[in-house]
Amino acid sequence: MRESQHKKLTRSASDRILAGVFGGFGKYFNCSPNIFRVAYVILSILSGIVPGIIIYIIMMVIIPPDPTHPGILGFFRAINDMQQGSDSTSADSRSRRTLTDVEEKDIKRNGRS
Repeated sequence: MRESQHKKLTRSASDRILAGVFGGFGKYFNCSPNIFRVAYVILSILSGIVPGIIIYIIMMVIIPPDPTHPGILGFFRAINDMQQGSDSTSADSRSRRTLTDVEEKDIKRNGRS
């Protein structure tokens, strides 16, 4: 009983066809995800294809990915984090220049008073 209280519904990284939604349902309810897939296809055909696709996209967005295998999105986030960490200091140094040994007479000589 305690084990079911600590389970979280996540999209499966290993048992997936598109986004792992029904693989996550199968893992959460401890049954075959093919049951959910067949039921989804039947209900989608009976209600029209478009509502079924919209519901699947909503489930794909709402249900978080498996934290142990974040998939391609986690890969891109890690790359983005690495780039932001290394580029933030170099971008600041490129956009800001430091002037040294500047005197007021140098500015007046160039016509800027």
